[in-house]
Amino acid sequence: MASGFLLLGCATQHRTTMSSTQAKTLAQQLANDEAFTRYGCRPFHDGQTPRFEQGRWVWSDRHGYGKGDLEASVMIAADGSTHEVNFDVLTNELLY
Repeated sequence: MASGFLLLGCATQHRTTMSSTQAKTLAQQLANDEAFTRYGCRPFHDGQTPRFEQGRWVWSDRHGYGKGDLEASVMIAADGSTHEVNFDVLTNELLY
């Protein structure tokens, strides 16, 4: 019975974790795909190295877009199975 528990414990702990390089490549691809869908551009290349926080990869980057900046934040599960992409459009124009 104890050996069955040990095998189960090993199986649940042995999840494949992406490397930071893999996470960065996936994050840039996801951000560019979403930027193309929303804004018709693919501005994200050679951004920051992602950080591993609370069991997931977190990547962000900002590039010039129009009269401001387009900022993307991407969160990816450690194994790459799920993700979330968020955008902010930052502008330096005064709106009245």
